[in-house]
Amino acid sequence: MSKIKIFKNKIILQGMTEEDFSEYEKLLKKIRGNFLKRQHCYTTAIQFPPEYADQAVRLIQYGLENFEDGWFSTYTSYLFIGHIYEKSGNYPKAFDAYLSAKAALGPEQQGYAEELSKDLLWMKLHIDFFQYSKELEDYFLYYEKTDAFSKSFINSEFRLTVAGIVIALHYGKTDEAKQLLERAKQISKPDYIGNLKDTLTKHQYHETLNQTPESIEFIQNVKI
Repeated sequence: MSKIKIFKNKIILQGMTEEDFSEYEKLLKKIRGNFLKRQHCYTTAIQFPPEYADQAVRLIQYGLENFEDGWFSTYTSYLFIGHIYEKSGNYPKAFDAYLSAKAALGPEQQGYAEELSKDLLWMKLHIDFFQYSKELEDYFLYYEKTDAFSKSFINSEFRLTVAGIVIALHYGKTDEAKQLLERAKQISKPDYIGNLKDTLTKHQYHETLNQTPESIEFIQNVKI
């Protein structure tokens, strides 16, 4: 196992002191190419536990600031910052990070932008306490343009369904909102089987629904 791999395993478990950060800087200098240097930053940081969120973000930002590279590593760096903040419950900062990820994309990367809309609409719901906004609906409609496979993951299905409830209620579509609410409750059950189960099983992948306390509370208490 390489020296940097051993060191990464250590800081993922224990977090980073200032001394650790300085040591990681030295190890990164031995990595060839800015793309790989940035990759070492964001792939390590995303594995930090939520209590080390600030340290994880600092590591990714270090990669962004010190290793000039193209759109993909920039996009992924901000995407991972968003995931880190989202996991730690800092939804406004997660939303801003996802916007930065979107800003890194050009017209030829619109497939990534469509997929990113799922994260933006989810954070928008949390920031606005599951209330309707035009921005939310725009993200919802944009994400619907993405391919059927992406929308079939359990987490994608759940997020679209919850957003659909909020939008349906805004337009007074009570029956549609009730149907979507029942759908959201069904997806939330531990024994729910997603549409991709057979395909994912072949690739030895098991998907898990990642609900937030806020989304659980919304599903349990929404009045229709």
